[in-house]
Amino acid sequence: MEIFAYLGMGFLILGITILLLGWMRLQKGKVMGWGALLLLAGILFAVFGTPYRNPPSNARTMVALGFGCIGFVIVSFILDRVKNSASNKEMKQKKADSIGATALDRFFVECVLAGANDFSKQKNVQRAQLLADKYKLKYPKGIETLYKQGLEGHKTVSQRFVENDLEEQRAKEREEFTKLNKYSNLTGKAKRITMLTDRANELRNSAKSTDDYADALMRSGQQREMNWASWGGAASGLAGPGAGIATAADIQMKNMQIRAENEQRRQAAMPAYLFLSRSADDSRKNADRIMQEIKDFKLKLISDDRAEDLMKQIRFTNTDVLVSKTGAALVCTCATLDPKFRIFDDVPAVVDGTLIAKIYDGNKLCGTAQLVLPLYGVGENVPLQGICIDCCQPGKTYTVKYSAKHLWALEK
Repeated sequence: MEIFAYLGMGFLILGITILLLGWMRLQKGKVMGWGALLLLAGILFAVFGTPYRNPPSNARTMVALGFGCIGFVIVSFILDRVKNSASNKEMKQKKADSIGATALDRFFVECVLAGANDFSKQKNVQRAQLLADKYKLKYPKGIETLYKQGLEGHKTVSQRFVENDLEEQRAKEREEFTKLNKYSNLTGKAKRITMLTDRANELRNSAKSTDDYADALMRSGQQREMNWASWGGAASGLAGPGAGIATAADIQMKNMQIRAENEQRRQAAMPAYLFLSRSADDSRKNADRIMQEIKDFKLKLISDDRAEDLMKQIRFTNTDVLVSKTGAALVCTCATLDPKFRIFDDVPAVVDGTLIAKIYDGNKLCGTAQLVLPLYGVGENVPLQGICIDCCQPGKTYTVKYSAKHLWALEK
């Protein structure tokens, strides 16, 4: 029976690990559910598998339930993999069908793969005819004419494949564009306050989710006590006062056993519960610190320096323009503020806001990208990124010039 103690500890650690992975990846359902089940299995093994002088009456049932939890996770994982594989296959087939992968196109592709494209040779004519029959295609004007039709159709299909792939890439780039430009229109103190508030809300939502899982963990495996008065009264009505008293006493004894077993489960789950609770508390404390930071920030000084003058205080290095196959240009650079920068003569300050990266092909302006400065503005070697959608050509070299969209200086 000592093996169950080791199994219990192993599955407790594994369950907590999977719970944390699910939480970090924000997969609030499936992965964390598997982790919770493995954690429950570990608790059941630790509580009911360890030898006792007076083991609970349902010890074997609880150990079997632990194995059942593990089996459910394994089966769920396998089914999920199979489902994903089938789903991916179905999506590929739908994609092929939607862009015109017809029987004629498949006939053409197999002809090319078989080398049956030189119709001066009789073996190629016969092979192509067999392939046409395979796909139930007619060729009243000859097999070579059918092949040429397949060639023209395949060009269309290939183009649609390319266009579909490009559209998927454009969707990802539009998503990145939205992410990078989320705070680009905010000015002054409102920018940092909004960014900090969003971060505090994320931490609070994370804390709530963690608390919910911790509470569910403590409730798992808890048995409900029976109402001895109701059962005793029912027995008394059916078989007399003696039977009622005996039934009530028996149920009270069972309730005592249930309370003892519930306490054992609660103690076994306590380390994981405390770990999750501390994690949630840390998130809430961080959120509170951020809200206090917002209050303090509102008292910071902000200057009326011109954006053009502030631009002169920023130095850009390691600028690169990465052009995707869709023509989107990702501008990457590092910005550094003069460390001696001051406002009101002697107040240490930073520069914050949004910059414009103008992308040039020689002397020709191809497009612009917005570079939103990070939460605390420009410091030393601060990496910046901005994206311009569908403005450049892959394989070409571009240069960048910077200007200000919104720029201001404020106290550190």
